[in-house]
Amino acid sequence: MSSPTPDHPFRTVAIVGLGLIGGSLARALAALERPPRVVATSQTASNLELAERAGVIDAGSTDPAAVLAGADLVVYATPLDVTLRLLAGHRGRWPAGAVVTDVVSLKGPVEDAIAALGESARYVGSHPMAGGEGSGFGHSAADLFAGATVWLTGRGVGAAALEVLWRAVGARPRWTTAPEHDRLMSWCSHLPQLVSNALARVLEESGHAPSDLGTGGADMVRLAGSSPEMWLPLLARSEAGAALRDIARAARELADALDRRDLEAIEDWMRSTRAWRAGDAGSRPSATRPSPAPRGIPAK
Repeated sequence: MSSPTPDHPFRTVAIVGLGLIGGSLARALAALERPPRVVATSQTASNLELAERAGVIDAGSTDPAAVLAGADLVVYATPLDVTLRLLAGHRGRWPAGAVVTDVVSLKGPVEDAIAALGESARYVGSHPMAGGEGSGFGHSAADLFAGATVWLTGRGVGAAALEVLWRAVGARPRWTTAPEHDRLMSWCSHLPQLVSNALARVLEESGHAPSDLGTGGADMVRLAGSSPEMWLPLLARSEAGAALRDIARAARELADALDRRDLEAIEDWMRSTRAWRAGDAGSRPSATRPSPAPRGIPAK
């Protein structure tokens, strides 16, 4: 068993789930100059075989008990509903002193489940803002977290160590609370996903194929290829409905301007959104400001 170093404060990291995120974390840890021992469990034997063949895990098994023993960090890289079920089932298998984290993009339900199990002292929530529409270990990449924000919640005993680990794989940790995080995700993660789905549906119904799109259009519908199985448990708890109604309002306003051939109004829209994209949102004319969105989450 390797010793902890400044690069990675954990000796043995157990990853539960070897899909895109779990597989990428295994690859990123294996790429460190002094990697920890990485063990993994997955219900998909092919993901374990691919990870073993790639040399990014030291041991793997479809039996969680075989890999959780001896771990000082357990990472749940599974969808929300699966994570909630596994936390309850694995509670007695976590070694004494082991830190538990997850990568689910809603933190409130996980924190509630951990609290109900009486394990809040060992839990720190993680949510890396990285990923893609692909799934499975075959889509994983060692540099997936490079430069990516990772939101951290909770203040379990392993909080400082977990922050060091995420920095070691190239991520930028930021601390927040579960309610603030989940509110932000409804607007900045769930909303883009649903808008991409809506755009793809409209294009399909109008008789257009993905091959008809240019690079910009292809970028906008990329998320339409995401897995429903991953998203549905999140959307069941999302507050993105209000955000979608704001999108509908904005679309109607733009459509009305087009119908009137009001190019001045359209130019105003485009200049203001271009300024927002460039980080100069204060230049937006007050007459076209939308209803206030939830406040951003400050770094802690």
